Amino acid sequence: HFCCRPSQQRIIQESVSPSPPTAMASSSEDEAVQSLLSQIDAIEKSSWTNNTKQNECVITPQMRRARRHVQTSHCYSSQWKLCPSNYYSLTLEERKVILGANNTSQLCKACLFENKNYKPTDTSTTSVADRTNSQYYLVVVQYVESIDMKKLQSELRGLRPNGPKRLDPNYFSDMRLAPEDVSEKLTGYGHNGVSPFGMLDSTIPIIVCKSIVENVRPKFIWMGGGDKDWKLGMAVSEFVSAVNAIVLDVSEPRTLLEVGGTNCNTVA
Repeated sequence: HFCCRPSQQRIIQESVSPSPPTAMASSSEDEAVQSLLSQIDAIEKSSWTNNTKQNECVITPQMRRARRHVQTSHCYSSQWKLCPSNYYSLTLEERKVILGANNTSQLCKACLFENKNYKPTDTSTTSVADRTNSQYYLVVVQYVESIDMKKLQSELRGLRPNGPKRLDPNYFSDMRLAPEDVSEKLTGYGHNGVSPFGMLDSTIPIIVCKSIVENVRPKFIWMGGGDKDWKLGMAVSEFVSAVNAIVLDVSEPRTLLEVGGTNCNTVA
């Protein structure tokens, strides 16, 4: 008959006894994880907007991408504004009030244009994208102005100096707004949410209308923030520097009828 000391019997009994149930521990761990995730979500939302609007705040991957670009570009003047869902049914004056802008000339939109006559530049000698000959250009323009296509054609051609390398006079004669699906594929942003920051195709040159740089007072503008309900504001100088924008004279003032109408809402 095998006999054990009391201490040995205790060890044997503990080794053969079933393990205590872990369901309660697992449930507690899940609750702790959910609580931590909720805290992280609240902290992130608080960095985007004030406490009164946190419940309305939905942060998307597109918005995070735009914000990451803004932060890494050291745009210290940047501001983010959550707008009401009916923002694009409002007049420019009403939008100005929502954004806290001084005047409607500070409200801008980004439009993706495609050159239908595009022919690729010979890249055998360089791997750098040719900003003087791109298939697509993102143009940032004020809502109170409109793109003058003849000016756009002339200014793009003028990016190259006179000489054998200057493009044909009609090379930029067929510039068109890119279809929405193409715009979303290249920028990564949907309708009324296009931002010059964090575009999926970072090789697309960004053009800023000269009127924004020279005429906007104060020198602070609002633009798409990566989502139709979010707007991004910042100092003009920081914006131009951050996206390495090309400043061109390509716009003309809209008529009072156009400014007051809904045709300003077609592209963010």
